Amino acid sequence: MARTRRILVVEDQAQIAELIAEALSDSYQVVCAENVEAAVEQLLSGDVDLVLLDCVLPGGSMWQVMLEADRIAVPVVLMTGDPGQIAEVAGGPRPYILKPFSIAELIDVIDAQTGLTAGSAAAGRGPEAVAGKRPAA
Repeated sequence: MARTRRILVVEDQAQIAELIAEALSDSYQVVCAENVEAAVEQLLSGDVDLVLLDCVLPGGSMWQVMLEADRIAVPVVLMTGDPGQIAEVAGGPRPYILKPFSIAELIDVIDAQTGLTAGSAAAGRGPEAVAGKRPAA
Protein backbone atom coordinates (compact mmCIF):
# COMPACT_ATOMS: atom_id res chain seq x y z
CA MET A 1 0.00 0.00 0.00
CA ALA A 2 1.35 3.42 -0.95
CA ARG A 3 2.22 5.97 1.71
CA THR A 4 -0.25 8.82 2.05
CA ARG A 5 1.25 11.96 0.57
CA ARG A 6 2.16 14.61 3.13
CA ILE A 7 1.35 18.26 2.52
CA LEU A 8 2.90 21.10 4.46
CA VAL A 9 0.45 24.01 4.75
CA VAL A 10 2.33 27.22 5.53
CA GLU A 11 -0.28 29.76 6.60
CA ASP A 12 -0.08 32.21 9.49
CA GLN A 13 -3.85 32.55 9.91
CA ALA A 14 -4.77 29.57 12.08
CA GLN A 15 -8.42 29.44 10.99
CA ILE A 16 -7.49 29.24 7.31
CA ALA A 17 -4.81 26.62 7.98
CA GLU A 18 -7.29 24.50 9.95
CA LEU A 19 -9.93 24.70 7.21
CA ILE A 20 -7.40 23.71 4.56
CA ALA A 21 -6.09 20.83 6.69
CA GLU A 22 -9.61 19.53 7.31
CA ALA A 23 -10.52 19.77 3.62
CA LEU A 24 -7.43 17.82 2.55
CA SER A 25 -7.43 15.25 5.35
CA ASP A 26 -9.46 12.63 3.45
CA SER A 27 -6.72 12.18 0.85
CA TYR A 28 -3.55 13.60 2.38
CA GLN A 29 -1.65 13.75 5.63
CA VAL A 30 -1.48 17.46 6.47
CA VAL A 31 0.94 19.27 8.74
CA CYS A 32 0.73 23.01 9.33
CA ALA A 33 3.36 25.66 9.99
CA GLU A 34 2.48 29.24 10.89
CA ASN A 35 5.82 30.87 10.12
CA VAL A 36 8.96 30.52 8.04
CA GLU A 37 11.07 28.90 10.78
CA ALA A 38 8.49 26.17 11.45
CA ALA A 39 8.05 25.58 7.71
CA VAL A 40 11.77 25.12 7.08
CA GLU A 41 12.00 22.79 10.08
CA GLN A 42 9.19 20.64 8.66
CA LEU A 43 10.86 20.59 5.23
CA LEU A 44 14.14 19.46 6.79
CA SER A 45 12.30 16.50 8.33
CA GLY A 46 12.43 15.04 4.82
CA ASP A 47 8.87 13.78 4.91
CA VAL A 48 7.02 16.44 2.88
CA ASP A 49 5.67 15.78 -0.62
CA LEU A 50 4.24 19.23 -1.39
CA VAL A 51 4.21 22.69 0.19
CA LEU A 52 1.12 24.90 0.08
CA LEU A 53 2.69 28.28 0.82
CA ASP A 54 1.11 31.59 1.75
CA CYS A 55 3.10 34.40 0.10
CA VAL A 56 3.01 36.71 3.14
CA LEU A 57 4.40 35.25 6.36
CA PRO A 58 5.77 36.49 9.68
CA GLY A 59 9.33 35.69 10.68
CA GLY A 60 10.94 35.75 7.26
CA SER A 61 9.88 35.55 3.66
CA MET A 62 8.31 32.97 1.41
CA TRP A 63 11.64 32.89 -0.45
CA GLN A 64 13.33 31.07 2.43
CA VAL A 65 10.73 28.32 2.24
CA MET A 66 10.82 28.18 -1.56
CA LEU A 67 14.62 27.95 -1.68
CA GLU A 68 14.65 25.09 0.82
CA ALA A 69 11.85 23.29 -1.02
CA ASP A 70 13.69 23.72 -4.34
CA ARG A 71 16.92 22.43 -2.78
CA ILE A 72 15.24 19.16 -1.80
CA ALA A 73 12.97 18.99 -4.89
CA VAL A 74 9.63 19.43 -3.11
CA PRO A 75 7.00 21.16 -5.27
CA VAL A 76 5.44 24.39 -4.02
CA VAL A 77 1.94 25.75 -4.65
CA LEU A 78 1.61 29.42 -3.76
CA MET A 79 -1.41 31.05 -2.12
CA THR A 80 -1.91 34.79 -2.45
CA GLY A 81 -4.55 37.47 -2.56
CA ASP A 82 -2.31 39.61 -4.78
CA PRO A 83 -1.82 38.34 -8.34
CA GLY A 84 1.11 40.76 -8.71
CA GLN A 85 3.11 38.65 -6.26
CA ILE A 86 3.02 35.71 -8.64
CA ALA A 87 4.72 37.76 -11.36
CA GLU A 88 7.63 38.41 -8.96
CA VAL A 89 8.41 34.73 -8.42
CA ALA A 90 11.79 33.86 -9.87
CA GLY A 91 12.69 30.49 -11.30
CA GLY A 92 9.79 30.25 -13.67
CA PRO A 93 6.08 29.87 -13.22
CA ARG A 94 4.82 28.14 -10.11
CA PRO A 95 1.38 26.73 -9.55
CA TYR A 96 -0.69 29.11 -7.48
CA ILE A 97 -4.17 29.75 -6.19
CA LEU A 98 -5.67 33.18 -5.58
CA LYS A 99 -7.39 33.94 -2.29
CA PRO A 100 -10.23 33.67 -1.63
CA PHE A 101 -10.54 30.23 -3.22
CA SER A 102 -13.02 27.41 -2.92
CA ILE A 103 -12.10 24.07 -1.42
CA ALA A 104 -12.86 22.44 -4.79
CA GLU A 105 -10.34 24.74 -6.52
CA LEU A 106 -7.73 24.00 -3.88
CA ILE A 107 -8.19 20.25 -4.18
CA ASP A 108 -7.96 20.43 -7.98
CA VAL A 109 -4.65 22.32 -7.82
CA ILE A 110 -3.16 19.98 -5.22
CA ASP A 111 -4.39 16.83 -6.95
CA ALA A 112 -2.80 18.05 -10.19
CA GLN A 113 0.53 18.60 -8.42
CA THR A 114 0.50 15.28 -6.56
CA GLY A 115 -0.77 13.21 -9.47
CA LEU A 116 -4.11 12.21 -7.97
CA THR A 117 -7.04 12.08 -10.34
CA ALA A 118 -8.82 15.42 -10.38
CA GLY A 119 -11.84 15.29 -8.15
CA SER A 120 -10.95 12.00 -6.44
CA ALA A 121 -10.23 13.80 -3.19
CA ALA A 122 -13.20 16.10 -3.63
CA ALA A 123 -15.85 13.44 -4.04
CA GLY A 124 -18.91 14.48 -2.14
CA ARG A 125 -17.67 17.99 -1.39
CA GLY A 126 -19.21 21.19 -2.58
CA PRO A 127 -17.32 24.37 -3.33
CA GLU A 128 -17.31 25.70 0.24
CA ALA A 129 -15.02 28.66 0.46
CA VAL A 130 -12.06 29.03 2.77
CA ALA A 131 -12.18 31.38 5.74
CA GLY A 132 -15.87 32.10 5.57
CA LYS A 133 -15.83 33.54 2.07
CA ARG A 134 -18.84 32.90 -0.10
CA PRO A 135 -18.66 29.91 -2.44
CA ALA A 136 -17.57 30.63 -5.98
CA ALA A 137 -20.52 31.03 -8.33
